[in-house]
Amino acid sequence: MGSRSLTVGWPEGTREPALEQLARILSSPQFRTTKRCSHLLQFVVEHASNNDFECLRERSLGVAVFDRDPNYDSNEDPVVRIAAGEVRKRLAQYYLQPGRELEPRITLPAGSYVPEFQLAEVAAAPTPIVVAHDDAVIARRWWVWVAAAAAGVIAAVLLLPGRQSALDRFWAPILAPEGPILVCLGQPKAYFFNTAVQAELDRWFEHRTEVGVHPPGLKSIPIEEVVPAWDRMISVHDAEAYSRLSGLFARKGRGANLRGGRLVSLNDLRGRPLVLIGAFSNDWTLSLTGESRFYFDVDRENGGMVVRDRKQPQRLDWKIRNSWPQQKIPLDYALVSRVINPVTEQTVVIAAGITHYGTQAAGEFLTNESYFAEALRDAPADWSRKNLQVVLSTQVMSGTAGPPKVLAINVW
Repeated sequence: MGSRSLTVGWPEGTREPALEQLARILSSPQFRTTKRCSHLLQFVVEHASNNDFECLRERSLGVAVFDRDPNYDSNEDPVVRIAAGEVRKRLAQYYLQPGRELEPRITLPAGSYVPEFQLAEVAAAPTPIVVAHDDAVIARRWWVWVAAAAAGVIAAVLLLPGRQSALDRFWAPILAPEGPILVCLGQPKAYFFNTAVQAELDRWFEHRTEVGVHPPGLKSIPIEEVVPAWDRMISVHDAEAYSRLSGLFARKGRGANLRGGRLVSLNDLRGRPLVLIGAFSNDWTLSLTGESRFYFDVDRENGGMVVRDRKQPQRLDWKIRNSWPQQKIPLDYALVSRVINPVTEQTVVIAAGITHYGTQAAGEFLTNESYFAEALRDAPADWSRKNLQVVLSTQVMSGTAGPPKVLAINVW
């Protein structure tokens, strides 16, 4: 995995705020307990902020950060890829914490070791109101009114569909209504065990590679020892997609309410714009896809999970087999949808993959101007006023999702 955009420097004036934000992140609970992730993040941010990108390659990082031999085989020892994946997860966890929505954002894009930095947007100070009566002040106020009116006209022109980016036009129905945007994450069906059994299993899985450690004497586990935790878990990879989306919303001056899919009712979803993240872990995604052309399904006859096309029902190109528990798959597939849903009576955006890799790619696609603009290049001119679906694929390498690739688009 190489580094992208090695010749594009960080904007002038971003070094100091980036290092200040780096210090905040490194002192957080997400990074305090992991030297490996902290050292990698600190190294890449410090060098990127100096526009020193040549050392931000896998082999160079292995030598500089992890003390590997200069001739080590990165395929045999993927320490950098593994650590970078963990850094991405921990950054997503950091920005999920309340109060961090408007902090400057440091991200490590999938497929790259070059971090990106975005300054927090500061709301413009309100124009003071001057109360006076002499002619000079009245004249000045008249010019203020003229300037304000001119600014309003300019803003209105800039917001015309022709001046907006394709990504702005996609998100317009979600961002237009007042109030925070509801984002609903999938929650997988995970299970815990009652205390004694949990302790035995934890001990075994934590120390099973050590000499003299034997598996627990559990031939079976009584069903009463199993505790469903369906409403307690979310995927870190789904959280990473949420982090990207909430960052985009924050830059547009909007907040987001995060809810787990098992903790909301249909009444919660009605009457407000909605973003759904995750597919097979999110029942709302599966149910609200409705009769759209592309949808998620389980191929019960042949096994595996698939993105289906109603116009070609026998097509199984976009399919994943044996993704559990190893999750060693070469490709994942995702759906991005924006539809006016008759059940919620509002616009619903879906960002979901067959597995978490696809969800990561969908989140990147929906927050990256260049990826999105390229996808809509041949779409009908009025696509922004219609329903839209995009099928994506992403190559999976060493546990990391690559850039999203557009496979099909449907506009209606």
